[in-house]
Amino acid sequence: MIKSVLKKLNKIQEQARLKLGKITDLQKLENLRIEYLGRKGKLNQIFKELINLNAEDKKEAGRTANKIKLEIERYFKIASDRVSQQDSGDRNFDETVPGLFPKIGSLHPITEFIDKIAQIFISMGFEIAEDREVETVRYNFDKLNISEDHPARDMWDTFYVKLKVKSEKLRVKEKTIGTSPLVLRTHTSPVQLRAMETRQPPVRLIVPGRVYRHEATDASHETNFYQLEGLVIDRDISVANMIYVLDQVLKTLFGQQIKIRIRPSFFPFVEPGHEVDMSCIICGGRGCSVCSQTGWLEMLGAGMVHPVVLKNMGVDSQKFSGFAFGMGIDRLVMLYYGIDDIRLFYSGDLRFLRQF
Repeated sequence: MIKSVLKKLNKIQEQARLKLGKITDLQKLENLRIEYLGRKGKLNQIFKELINLNAEDKKEAGRTANKIKLEIERYFKIASDRVSQQDSGDRNFDETVPGLFPKIGSLHPITEFIDKIAQIFISMGFEIAEDREVETVRYNFDKLNISEDHPARDMWDTFYVKLKVKSEKLRVKEKTIGTSPLVLRTHTSPVQLRAMETRQPPVRLIVPGRVYRHEATDASHETNFYQLEGLVIDRDISVANMIYVLDQVLKTLFGQQIKIRIRPSFFPFVEPGHEVDMSCIICGGRGCSVCSQTGWLEMLGAGMVHPVVLKNMGVDSQKFSGFAFGMGIDRLVMLYYGIDDIRLFYSGDLRFLRQF
């Protein structure tokens, strides 16, 4: 008996679908609705037959009947919309009225700025490299001359990734017991290491991308932000080459009137290391609250690639030398557009984003 009931249900569904596909009148549509879905309609007659089935067959037939009822209701909704549009279209449509333009999105200001600065580097012969955001400790720290017990590792407030399943393929030798071998990358420097696994000097590349640090969120700090790092390796590369490249990039971005200076600094992966400052574009170098009355703005870190890092890249430091640099894209965009809160970039507030 269950087969007979299911056959009737499928037949009712097919009949309703065919009839509704041809309907062109709202009154006829209502008559069909009563015929199939009314209190005494065909579908309700089938529901009454379910009483005669055993418990197991009743469950199966009930599920099928409810599913078919929903499908028929969907057919009626489609037919009703179609007939309503036909009825109103003949009377109200005015082909002379201008159409409605769809709302079109735009690039995020950070994306726009990355494209802008990338074009500057591309014009100087650089290529763009990108890679994973979840990185191993080996590439994020160890191969960059930041050993486990190096105090510089505390400079990066790192998010460690806890693995639920540890396989031999994912396992990385880790001296620190209880920590994960995977992290959310704290800088884009690991991409330089991975890029050099498939390249030989001379190399000129930039690495834009998102990085993560466990920061206390405020107007100038976020737990995720964007960096752009660069790497140049060739014969006879010197600090003078580094200064020239960074000077040209900053002048192209902020105007030929700006000046730069370098100060000694420490980064484990370069030797010597430098902080690169730019004359304040707000006060013209005279001193203001933005530059803390110094006339200079700290823009990026840079330096000559450490011989240990060159070795880890598979580069002979006796034949080749190079420089690397890194800049925070978010802060550059804030300075470029005069934005005073980094959190606005990630708020999703269209009032803010539509200004760019």
